[in-house]
Amino acid sequence: MRRRPRCLIVFSVLFAVACGGAATPELQLIEDAAEAMGGLRSVSQTTALTVEGEGRTFRLGQNTRPRADLPYYQVENYLLQVDYANQRWRLSQDRTTTFLTGGPLYGARQTYGLDGDVAYDDAARASDKVAADRWAEMYRNPLGIVLLGLDETSTVSNLREEGAERVVDVVAANGTQFTLHVSAETGLPSKVVSSSYHPNLGDVAIETLFDGYQEMGGLGGFQARLTLPRNYTTNLDRFTISRYSTTADTNADVGDLSAPADVRAASAPMATVTVDVDEVTDGVWRLAGQSHHSALLEFEDFLVLIEAPQSEARTLAVIESARELRPDKPLRYVINTHHHFDHSAGIRAAVSEGLTVVTHRTNQSFYEDMVARRHSIVQDALTRNAQPLTLEAVSSEEPFEITDGSRTLQIATVVDDPHAEGMLMAYLPRERILFEVDAFSPSAAASPFAETLLRNIEDRELRVETIVPLHGEIATLEDLETAVEQEAQAL
Repeated sequence: MRRRPRCLIVFSVLFAVACGGAATPELQLIEDAAEAMGGLRSVSQTTALTVEGEGRTFRLGQNTRPRADLPYYQVENYLLQVDYANQRWRLSQDRTTTFLTGGPLYGARQTYGLDGDVAYDDAARASDKVAADRWAEMYRNPLGIVLLGLDETSTVSNLREEGAERVVDVVAANGTQFTLHVSAETGLPSKVVSSSYHPNLGDVAIETLFDGYQEMGGLGGFQARLTLPRNYTTNLDRFTISRYSTTADTNADVGDLSAPADVRAASAPMATVTVDVDEVTDGVWRLAGQSHHSALLEFEDFLVLIEAPQSEARTLAVIESARELRPDKPLRYVINTHHHFDHSAGIRAAVSEGLTVVTHRTNQSFYEDMVARRHSIVQDALTRNAQPLTLEAVSSEEPFEITDGSRTLQIATVVDDPHAEGMLMAYLPRERILFEVDAFSPSAAASPFAETLLRNIEDRELRVETIVPLHGEIATLEDLETAVEQEAQAL
């Protein structure tokens, strides 16, 4: 990733001032925004930013229904430090859960950052995709985007008006494109928008909105106090993913924001997929690996897959394993337990392979939208091999079965599941095997939803002997009952 010395930006700005203004109307808008923030010279000489505050971060793709509000973490001790001279930043914050979860994070400290083209989480290097996203994050604030617009290696173009705002596109030297909105009334930046790729949602717009401007920071002289926003709200697609109330300081000593030496020396991690095949009983397999599992069921003339989780790569690997196990039988159905993004990330891949999706009817429009969404930034399997969505919806009131006379799979709604509305479980009555996810995970430290699962089993009078969780190891009904007792004792 190219770096440009800050002194060159300052020289360019001083030269422009001496010569009487910007070269284009687009650059004039950038310079006017800098003036509104405290002065073109002051902004151009700013090399660091410190932002402190509190707020909320939201769990994208983990709401109880596809259109419901997102659950959130309450954030305290938020500290963002940015070193624009070296293209580094670090964020630390304390997050407290406000929702029921099997893995509590009460007051958990979170630290991550960027050092040039190296992204890191605590003491581990993150992927190149994360590094590219974090580089863009550095400029999703008024100071950053104006500095980027002033950089002579950036391209600023397409000045236009949208309502009460003036708008320009800013393209960085590395090709990352932003759209800057400036209030026609105040001359201050009101929001910045950029595009990104999300495996579930495809091409998405990420917009950060600014308000509550006031004078902050500064050391006097050329490093005067700047007018910066107190409030930042970031939206991805139609979802709000963070909201902070802050104060800021400019040119304060942010220290050395370099990634740890061992992290910087490490290679960026590559996504790997493993599929371990475990036979549960004749014609029933668990396709395990990493944190999320699938299950494969054999019928007389076809195969059924339960769950397409985590990613396109994992789902395609699971489908390949299924076809290797029984190459003479078509894979006909994929049972989707619920809409959460970690359990639906492979649905588009499954559709590209011609599978019929079986899910609760509350998710039907969600999957219709998912399959129709544009994936041009990254062309996924469904983009490369377009197929129509074939979906069979399960209702809470009526039983749903897949059968060919030799084997019957009953699919039922987990009633009153607090984790996800329309959660499905699957049951083989003859084999007395139950397939479930996110209610009972034997390896989890806590099982807050286990009691709901046990109650559903008892209310439906299911004669369960074996439980195949799609997180964790294969268990028994007795293991579930023990988990429920332990959870009750912990209250």
